[in-house]
Amino acid sequence: MPNIDAPVVNRPCWFDLSTADLSAAKALYGELFGWSYMDGGPELGHYTMAFNAAGRATAALAPKMPGQEQMPTVWTVYWGTADITDAAARIVAHGGSMMVPPMHIPGNGHMAVAIDPDGAVFGLWQADPFGGAQVEGEHGAMCWSEVNCRDGAANAAFYAAVFDLDVHKMDMPGVVYHTLYPKCGGEAVCGVLQMDERWVGIPPNWMPYFAVADLERANTVWTQHGGTLVTGPIPSPYGRIMVVQDPQGAYLSYMAS
Repeated sequence: MPNIDAPVVNRPCWFDLSTADLSAAKALYGELFGWSYMDGGPELGHYTMAFNAAGRATAALAPKMPGQEQMPTVWTVYWGTADITDAAARIVAHGGSMMVPPMHIPGNGHMAVAIDPDGAVFGLWQADPFGGAQVEGEHGAMCWSEVNCRDGAANAAFYAAVFDLDVHKMDMPGVVYHTLYPKCGGEAVCGVLQMDERWVGIPPNWMPYFAVADLERANTVWTQHGGTLVTGPIPSPYGRIMVVQDPQGAYLSYMAS
């Protein structure tokens, strides 16, 4: 679904970056994805919305808040929910915890930050009225997300219970991978990858994926701005995937069909 015109629930709906260098991040991601920006100003901590060429919201970039300078530079994946209080209660009931309890963002919605039982951090978002990303699957827009964790089956069951989803284990030799689907049917909403010995020293985490039109150009832009190509291109049924790290340390993936 390229354009998203109504809030989505029980699936990832938004990505944002907490960065140590907002200007450098805007330059990198702006050239990479063709984004324009709108700075929310000091009252919103300079939370900066990103838009594609058609003016649709794609993601956001934000400087770290005072006192959080030592926190990791990361992309956060937010799940849409119709009732953020209920979702937070479900997270705790199923073995997760809340890092930031539900709070109101005036004029936009309600947000929270949680930790799953395996240790991966993720967000919650309840639209009021802003629903999250307004485009998906096109250049510069979100196209997938997955949680990398130590116990794939248990973590897949956690997210399925919290967000009323079904779990499907994929038949992938040498890889333990689950996908989560709406109970009413339809397309998968996210993936759950079990980390193996190749992930030693890396904590559980959520990985956002963005679509790019040209993988080779994306790699060139990325390295010109000082980013690192971690691994790839990785072939998949849906396109070629790159795992990358930006100059401030945030990991993400981008892929081209």
